[in-house]
Amino acid sequence: MAKASAMLSTLSVVAATARSEFLSDLYSGKVSKGEVELVLAHHNEDLAWSEPLRSVRTVYCKGQCSADSVKLPNVGREGHTFLHHIVDNYDSLSNWTVFSQAQKPTEGYIDHKIGGGHLLTGITLDDYLSHHNQTEGSADSLFMMSSKVHLPSMRHSLRSTYKTHPHQTTPSISSRDSCPKVDGDDFWGPYHDAPLLRKTLATKCNVEDYALGDAVQSFWPDFLEHELPANEVVHYAQGARFAVSRERVHQRTKAYYQRLLDSVSSEQDPCLNYLFEFAWYYILGNPTVQACESFVEDTTVADSEVRFLQAGISGGISGDISGGISGDISAGISGGISGDEISDSNDGSDVSAFTDGVTRSTLLGTSAVSSVLVALSLSTA
Repeated sequence: MAKASAMLSTLSVVAATARSEFLSDLYSGKVSKGEVELVLAHHNEDLAWSEPLRSVRTVYCKGQCSADSVKLPNVGREGHTFLHHIVDNYDSLSNWTVFSQAQKPTEGYIDHKIGGGHLLTGITLDDYLSHHNQTEGSADSLFMMSSKVHLPSMRHSLRSTYKTHPHQTTPSISSRDSCPKVDGDDFWGPYHDAPLLRKTLATKCNVEDYALGDAVQSFWPDFLEHELPANEVVHYAQGARFAVSRERVHQRTKAYYQRLLDSVSSEQDPCLNYLFEFAWYYILGNPTVQACESFVEDTTVADSEVRFLQAGISGGISGDISGGISGDISAGISGGISGDEISDSNDGSDVSAFTDGVTRSTLLGTSAVSSVLVALSLSTA
């Protein structure tokens, strides 16, 4: 036991030293884009935070662009940007690519007015940049999952280490675990309804509310060419930040990524980009295991909601809820979608904006929103 403990301690010191040395080289410009590349989906955000990473940074811009950025048409949001980079550089990808929206990486996401950089508490951008360099064996990706969604009902659960309120004290992650451990302060919160997200997706994807679950589920085998995750539960990183190896990207053909790119190349804010945010773990490569472990409870927790939707009566109540609960939530749509210009970054029109109200109540447990949703759920059981 003592020998094993000493060995683990030694390995930890070695890994920490390797990480420190790598990051020192990275920030001093000694690491090339061939080894690590930071791809930023930019609109008009302040990029000053990324200047120390200029030597490995590639900026794709769809708004006010600097001289060293690559100008792209303002379509498809970050999904279009990431897929464009992969298709355009498929045969010359970096060993390790970090994809991110261009706002400064900060913890959590408060709402569409205050914003946030989508990091889990205790995680920094350096963890994404250096993960491949400090992981035993061959790390092929880093996805720090902050949310999970039950596809048939679109009900969401939020990770406890993801900050969603300015006064919230969130526990800090001590290691780069993509998913919460079974025990401890890092865990999945209870499921809550996201009526505004469901209503918005149904509208954007041109389906009825009650048919949205079926449509999203068919997206996996029909469009992504991948089987549905176990229990129809998808774990994903809100804000679309992740890191992948070239080998993992190459598990899919260039033609596959081109097909996905074409699907988000004609509209500023397409339906599919919202689904891509759920699915990047499955798009970038062809994983044989799902992102996080799923349990049977995940399929039963929202059964009453599924029955409610299948009865075809969710549209009226969802509309009443989304229209009356919170002006801030409603502003997420009007502020982010109706503008002439759509930012790649989280300006209030991606998944975070529509789960904002319910994710805060998930962890705080004191919001009137939470009470209303719980009451509705119980009344339909």
